[in-house]
Amino acid sequence: MLQGYLFSLLVQAAGTVLLFVVFLLLYRKFRRPAFLDWIASWGFFLAGLALLWLVLSATTAAGRGVLLLTVTALLGHVYFLLRGVWRFRSDRASSRPAEMLWAVPIFAMAFWLSTFPVAPPGGWAAPISFVRGAAYLLTAAAFALAPGSAGGRAILSSSFLLWGIERVVLGVGYLQYGDLDKMPPAFQYAYFFEMFLEMTVGVGIIILLFEASQSQLQQEMQRLVESDSQVKEMGIRDRLTGLYNRHYFNDVIRRELARTRRHAQALSVLLIDVDRFKEINDVRGHAVGDEVLQFVANYLAACVRESDLVFRWGGDEFLILLTQADEASAAQKAEELGRSLPHIPGAEQLQPTLSVGWATHHASSEFPKTLAEADARMYEMKLNRKKERERKLRDLGRL
Repeated sequence: MLQGYLFSLLVQAAGTVLLFVVFLLLYRKFRRPAFLDWIASWGFFLAGLALLWLVLSATTAAGRGVLLLTVTALLGHVYFLLRGVWRFRSDRASSRPAEMLWAVPIFAMAFWLSTFPVAPPGGWAAPISFVRGAAYLLTAAAFALAPGSAGGRAILSSSFLLWGIERVVLGVGYLQYGDLDKMPPAFQYAYFFEMFLEMTVGVGIIILLFEASQSQLQQEMQRLVESDSQVKEMGIRDRLTGLYNRHYFNDVIRRELARTRRHAQALSVLLIDVDRFKEINDVRGHAVGDEVLQFVANYLAACVRESDLVFRWGGDEFLILLTQADEASAAQKAEELGRSLPHIPGAEQLQPTLSVGWATHHASSEFPKTLAEADARMYEMKLNRKKERERKLRDLGRL
């Protein structure tokens, strides 16, 4: 029966080598700190299996030193397995020197177990089996509660759960029978079963990481879509005021004119100029001038309907497209905007006003003609206001 145990140990060692290689390849791909711990864990486990083979081999006179190394390697496997699980869940990249203090109880327990007789192995093998079983059950619970792929977590949790139960059963067998030769024949297949579980652990980790990569890829694609939308939005917006820019107007007007013709709806346009803006820039500075433009932009956007579109036309000029607005509505809105601009902080004695020209587009005319009509009304209003200001200044001079 002992030969069956030794052969099954060799088979499990082969499976352990494969899982060790899997973790090496995964670390090269993903560079997650947890994989370093699992590489160390399965490295210790492989060393422990090799030493265990020496201890159990009838042709080798294993002494206390070999047993000490065997127990230390298996406990090291347990420590780095649990440490890797913790770092995988928290994704913590750094380790603290204080964590190495765990080596003290590991060496203490290894030293204590090495005081037991090497054969029969029941005295030292049972505690090791129970410790490994508890570690595997904790790992199963950790993966069950971890975020990520349901399929990968299910495979990992069930694999470590079965492995933990198998270790506990084997530990009970060691306590009950003491010697391997006295155990039921089914126990010699335990290491075959563990090799199978190691393979399922590798599959579960790969599935978990694959689905995590897919999720991360979807998030990256979503960010790219959002970034593309932001770039497009920046391309149609004026940076200073946040209003639509003149370039975007050329795209919008074609759509609005087609809609106007299709539904026989009215379309009006307002052209707005900020009076005394050059004077504000010269006296108060360009920073205040920019604040005035931002204030006017917010004011205009707040005074129109959601269906209307506000553009920065250039310099201190703005344009508003009034959808479904006839001549009366356009004239009323122009008058409203021209007389009710609130007080602008920072402009002080140079409070600006708005000169607003309007025009309603007719299907029989070209749109540039409509713009020219609105532009003429705007400049007429601007000229009248300039003359009014000059008249007031002359009156003040006579006083």
